[in-house]
Amino acid sequence: MARLSPAALRARFVDAATEKFARNVADFVRLQALVADHGGRFHNDHGAIRTADPRVRALFVRAARLMGLRPERRYAFPAKKLKSFDLQVIGEDATPFKVFVSEVDLDAFAPEVAACIVDDAERQWSAVDHSAFIALLARGEIAGGLDEADAANFVSHLVETVMQRNGPPLQRQTLARVAAVSGEAASALALGPDFNHVTIDVRAANFDGIDAMADTMRAAGFRLLPAIQGAPGTALRQTATMAATMDTPVLEADGTVGVAQTEKQFVEIIERAQAHDDDGTPLWTQDGAPLIFRNFLAANAEKIFDAAATRAGR
Repeated sequence: MARLSPAALRARFVDAATEKFARNVADFVRLQALVADHGGRFHNDHGAIRTADPRVRALFVRAARLMGLRPERRYAFPAKKLKSFDLQVIGEDATPFKVFVSEVDLDAFAPEVAACIVDDAERQWSAVDHSAFIALLARGEIAGGLDEADAANFVSHLVETVMQRNGPPLQRQTLARVAAVSGEAASALALGPDFNHVTIDVRAANFDGIDAMADTMRAAGFRLLPAIQGAPGTALRQTATMAATMDTPVLEADGTVGVAQTEKQFVEIIERAQAHDDDGTPLWTQDGAPLIFRNFLAANAEKIFDAAATRAGR
């Protein structure tokens, strides 16, 4: 039976995960409409997930490998209590979909707070059986890909189960204690390992640059981060909407379910340009075209994280 290529499997995953994201993020639906009205198209440059569970991270990375995505660069964010890496189609083409994975750095928290985070991760992991999915991954790794039936099951479990909080609501005490140290880690726990953002490519959206698109979005009523990250003319420029404040179920101390206010998901816009070597020399592809920068910059990402941060005392 014919097997799907990594690119075809990745396209199905991106479609399903983006559709799920659209169900939850009104700004994304509005922005897609704005792009269409502007005569552009939606090109999803990358999505991002945050997780506090090394098992979820490992499972996602293993699944990504079947979609042709490999870990490449690592990024550290000590102020956010996060550590990150990107999953890429390795090569000269900057257009394939990427994933930016952030892990909650347990060692950056006091032991008693880290224990609360680990306890929540254990409750989530224990609430679902991943064994059939793991067996599917093993078949794909041995066979070099997945057939149609396995591909459908792969995408469904990855998007609707792996990228999901599956167990009980987060304990309010855990949310508060984590938020007092890192609003970004608190948002990660509140959302689970779903896409906390997807990213619209500015050029594909038919704008001359990110400044023009950001101005159009503000005029249309979108709330954006205060500044565009990356100076004009640099290899990577980004900004994002501010995540909406949402009602999130939490477990109260008496065992009842209450509601907390959290910020979890937003939309990013991105403009990529020619990459340069460490000494500032512009880089070119083997065919002589500009080599477009396809990774990420920690200084930019540090500020983008602010778009979804649930602070203490909410």
